[in-house]
Amino acid sequence: MQPAPSEMSEDAFLEFMQARDDKWELVDGEAVMVTGSNQRHQAIVANTLAALHNQLRGKGCRPTAVNSGISTIFGTVRFPAIVVDCGRRDDQAMLVREPALVVEVLSPSTRDFDSHRKVFEYKSKPGIRYILLIDTNDACALLHARDGQSWRETLYEGFDDVIDFPELGAALAFSDIYDGLDFKREPAREPVRPD
Repeated sequence: MQPAPSEMSEDAFLEFMQARDDKWELVDGEAVMVTGSNQRHQAIVANTLAALHNQLRGKGCRPTAVNSGISTIFGTVRFPAIVVDCGRRDDQAMLVREPALVVEVLSPSTRDFDSHRKVFEYKSKPGIRYILLIDTNDACALLHARDGQSWRETLYEGFDDVIDFPELGAALAFSDIYDGLDFKREPAREPVRPD
């Protein structure tokens, strides 16, 4: 396998990607290999993708995963866990046309980078309406939702929570996102009783 050239255009990078099975991103004109993910991460991606697919079927927007890239700032192409694309379908394209929702599933090793640099890059795309960060270890998610020219953030951390995406006509229940997964919980404490 040939190593990636140190400086690449977006077109050269997409051609480079077609000959590979491993995962890469283009960062400031340089191809960077991305680490794999564990089964827990993959379960959250599969659960979320399935829930979005069922709701968006026939509505003109499609959730995609794996090699659905987004061209963000100059010389950078990201491959989020899930992208909802509302553009015209092109089965041969590696880049989504009109991303509306981006989902990143946070692993301990990528949490800081994904929740800062990647969020900044996604916010630079005017068509992106929602950026959802889902935690793998704790049942919590942070939604960045575009509100005119600004963004509002909402933290979800209850198993009964539902995350709404009104502009897409979809919602994600925590019970769907975390279906089949266990969480370490502290035993319930006895309430303090007055003497």
